[in-house]
Amino acid sequence: MKKKPMILTALILASIILAINFLPSSVPVPHLASLTDSPYVTYYKKACKLEDSEACNDLGDVYFKDKDYSDAVEFYKKSCTLENSEGCNNLAYMLDKGLGIERHNWHALKLYERSCKAGNMKACYNVGAMYFKGEGAKRNHYKAAYYFKKSCNADIAAACNDLAYMYANGKYFKKNITKAIGLYYDACDMGEASGCNNLGYMYEVGDGVNINSQKAERFYEKACSLDDYPSCDRLETVLGKKIRKITTEEDFKAAKKACKNSTKGGTMCYKLGLYFEENDDTDLALKYFETACDRGQSQSCRHLGDIAKK
Repeated sequence: MKKKPMILTALILASIILAINFLPSSVPVPHLASLTDSPYVTYYKKACKLEDSEACNDLGDVYFKDKDYSDAVEFYKKSCTLENSEGCNNLAYMLDKGLGIERHNWHALKLYERSCKAGNMKACYNVGAMYFKGEGAKRNHYKAAYYFKKSCNADIAAACNDLAYMYANGKYFKKNITKAIGLYYDACDMGEASGCNNLGYMYEVGDGVNINSQKAERFYEKACSLDDYPSCDRLETVLGKKIRKITTEEDFKAAKKACKNSTKGGTMCYKLGLYFEENDDTDLALKYFETACDRGQSQSCRHLGDIAKK
């Protein structure tokens, strides 16, 4: 699929670089002391031995989540041999990443294509992602666009996001910001954090749209709620420009949430420090100043120095 201008451009690319493959996951895995000895796994193994392809794939998921990749591969192999498209997609993922088996992008691509032909839209997305990056085959934006469109039409949110990126940047398609925004909205509505993040970026800096800090804040907040930590950092920055001083309960809640969720930004933590300092809560003030300083917020570091001089 992609951190001052260079960093923000990198965020736009984050999904297409990092969200390439759907990780194996189809059944919830109970908390077990020993997977091998549990009745759950014993019965699934019997079902797999009786050529139940779904049971084989689900066993692969169990061992994958337990980080027993070599056993996961064996069960995915059997599931795929039994023509289970999810099993083939998951085996392709293991080959693509070299987990429990020697890494081989070409074979991974062929398995993704096989799974896609069997109607697995997640696999179709993975095919598009590999052609976009040129993994397992020469880079081919025509094929990438074809598979992204196919899987986006089947409500694969990451595919809509990456198709939007191609429109926004003129990759294969003629550059079309309106089309890109529509697809980013679709991706975001379906819960794809990168789509929300990309919309936040466009509205924050005016990339093809009018600058709208309220919309930027809204989309960054949604992406942050979906555990996209770069969006949490951008949200902290956007709020830092909006909230000059914490004066209302709404400001306080927004600042506290932004400081908590951010991993790099320190502006809102610094302003929380000032808020608690004004309200004579020295311990909390120092806590937030220290957090902000550790994140590179120079005013907080200087403020801590001034406090230490007293």
